Amino acid sequence: MSNPSAGPPTPLSVLVIEDNPGDARLVELYLREDPSRPFKVAKASRLSDGLETLQTQPIDVVLLDLSLPDSFGMETLARLRAASSVPVVVLTGTADEALALEALRQGAQDYLVKGQGDGELVRRSIRYAIGRSQADAELRGSEARFRALFDNAGTGVVLSTPSGEYVHCNPAFCAMVGYSDAELQALNYRDITHPDDIGRHTDLRDAMMAGKIDNYDVTKRYIVRDGRTVWARLTVTAVRDSSNGETRYTVAVVENVTERKRLEDHMRLAATVFENTGEGLFITDDKHRIIHINPAFTDLTGFQLEDVLGKTPRMLSSGRHTPDFYDHMTDILNKTGKWQGEIWNRRKTGEMFAEWLNIAAVRNEQDQITNYVAVFSDITSRKQDEERLSYQANHDPLTRLPNRTLFQERLSRALTRANRAQSNVALLFIDLDHFKQVNDTLGHLAGDFLLQQVAERLTACVRQGDTVARLSGDEFTVILEDIVEAHDGAVVAHKILTAMSTPFDLQGREACISSSIGVALYPGDAGDPQSLVKLADAAMYRAKHQGRNACRFHSETINAQAFERLALEGALRHALDRQEFVLHYQPIFDGRTGAVVAVETLLRWLHPEIGLVMPNQFLPLAEETGLILPIGQMVLDAACLQAKEWLDQGFSQLRVGVNLSSRQFRAPDLMENVAAALERASLPPGILELDVPENCVTDKTQDASGMLARFKALGVNIAIDDFGSGYSSFAFLRRLPTNALKIDQGFVRNVVAEPEDAEIITAIIAVARGLHMAVIAPGIETEEQMAALAKFDCDMVQGFLFAHPMPAAEMTQFLRAGQCPPALACRDIPELT
Repeated sequence: MSNPSAGPPTPLSVLVIEDNPGDARLVELYLREDPSRPFKVAKASRLSDGLETLQTQPIDVVLLDLSLPDSFGMETLARLRAASSVPVVVLTGTADEALALEALRQGAQDYLVKGQGDGELVRRSIRYAIGRSQADAELRGSEARFRALFDNAGTGVVLSTPSGEYVHCNPAFCAMVGYSDAELQALNYRDITHPDDIGRHTDLRDAMMAGKIDNYDVTKRYIVRDGRTVWARLTVTAVRDSSNGETRYTVAVVENVTERKRLEDHMRLAATVFENTGEGLFITDDKHRIIHINPAFTDLTGFQLEDVLGKTPRMLSSGRHTPDFYDHMTDILNKTGKWQGEIWNRRKTGEMFAEWLNIAAVRNEQDQITNYVAVFSDITSRKQDEERLSYQANHDPLTRLPNRTLFQERLSRALTRANRAQSNVALLFIDLDHFKQVNDTLGHLAGDFLLQQVAERLTACVRQGDTVARLSGDEFTVILEDIVEAHDGAVVAHKILTAMSTPFDLQGREACISSSIGVALYPGDAGDPQSLVKLADAAMYRAKHQGRNACRFHSETINAQAFERLALEGALRHALDRQEFVLHYQPIFDGRTGAVVAVETLLRWLHPEIGLVMPNQFLPLAEETGLILPIGQMVLDAACLQAKEWLDQGFSQLRVGVNLSSRQFRAPDLMENVAAALERASLPPGILELDVPENCVTDKTQDASGMLARFKALGVNIAIDDFGSGYSSFAFLRRLPTNALKIDQGFVRNVVAEPEDAEIITAIIAVARGLHMAVIAPGIETEEQMAALAKFDCDMVQGFLFAHPMPAAEMTQFLRAGQCPPALACRDIPELT
């Protein structure tokens, strides 16, 4: 049913170009016979008029007479077709089939013979022409689109005959194989297929031609025009005749997969290498978390994938490298995208191994790091070989000591370090005395055995960081770094002289040798390695020429000083064994009454040759060498025994003070030693007073307050000696369980001439009063000093002005006399008993 709401159909516009008015009128009548499907008719008697009408009016179809006054035959159709694409129905006067077919070939949609047919035929012909024109236009558009797609496709498209000859190839395929379309139309697909691929391709094509398959995919190689090989993937489809099913053509879509194939081969090769290489490989993400390892990784480290997955490579860390090493590695990796170097890691078993590691960053198209790839090889054996070869090249094979090469290297490094640290280096040049005699009498094997023992003894004489080297024959050297003074070198030289003079047991036969030693100092004697060696060598020859079994410094002044001190140290050691130390006692007086309230124990050395040696001449050396510990114990024992003797004689209120040095105070067994001395003497602890230097109690590296608290618990009195020389604070002193402060003697000595020192003494006394401590002013030597100190009202005074230190017997007589020193304005002196 028609739509009642739809309007009347739009009439079709028909242009009739006919020079015969009757024929033109007849066609017009035919077109108007059917009012339900109206036509709008325009007429022209000449071609030129018709062409003008086409320019000015919309026309749907043209009825064209080929014989016109201004045009004739097929030329008429050609001129019309050139001017317009409107569908054309040709009007002919005769039923000339040849002419009609030619008109159709030239672009007419239909033809009519004048005088034949009726109106229905004319109308149907016009509608047919319009429909055919539209279909042709759509076909042409489709063909144009296909042609554009065919010509511009990025993938090759090939049209072939059933037998394989090329019919048409698009530009993409031509570019792929290097031939033009015309050249390819003279070829068969077999002509440019790689010989090894023809058989497989032909089998697939034959199966499709036989109807077994409609299409197939194949990857094969083309031999292109310049001889190269190109890999391609083809999807081939048969185009069959719809009537009989026979194949008319084949269409192949051809994709160039050369690069993909190369990448696949590369990936396959890389995967083969990854899985089968002897080097360990692992891959991490951009956060350094391990995501994949190869079998060699497991072989080299012992870790399976599940052990390391998601963890960072630092799990392999040996602990041999500092955090700075890894930070530097990361910094270089971030800057350059790669890092390589030697690194020590740890296997699953805990064993350390050396590896050569290469790391590379992997970036995406946006230049962002996505992964890291690491390749490493175990170079432990190589390192061991290198170390063995290096050891052999730098060490004497007989003694295993550094040889001349390594000695020179270490000496240069030692001088460089000393220059940077502003420290000293001593070089000892050692030559064995009488070694040739051992070789000549006992044989070279005995000589070699002797050299090995010499190396052992030399090594035992030095510190772990020092260098002992064998230069040649019986010449050895020792490098001593970080020495404080020449005496340190003399001490080592003396050890070596003693060690070399001890007989050697050469497999049951005894050999006696000695050594001559030359010493040169850096930087005092020389500033470069060569000069230092020459000077030490020259000093050694002087020692040898002066009688052997001796040591000489390059500088005679230093030689005298070093060995004078060495002799002093030796004598000091013997003094303790020979009981050459004696104790003197100096009284301490009550500043108000003048009574003796305490005595200070002072050490003296009665040298059998020199005579009386004062403490400032030997105590610093004793402190430095550690001899102060046994000497200090002797003083403590003797002082306690003397204090007990005075106690037994009735001097019950007399305190006996003993000085402690810094080294004594740091000794871990000090508390036990003091308690033992008191017990051996049967002395009440309250009689003993320990004088501790201020710098000991302010030393934050040790628990001074804890130590003093234990002495207080024991009942021993504590006085802080040399007070004011350090940096004690009121708050700090308040925490110390002490009984007295002894003002530093420097302030006492300068109290008259220096007002600032008087102010310091005032402050010290104020602090002591605030803490309920007694104040002792030692070192008073003049009346002026006493007069200046009198106004401070010190609790106790001490010094040469009142009494000199004296032996115990003389001190006993002084106590019994009970006399007040004239320099003190004495009042009634209470009894000490």
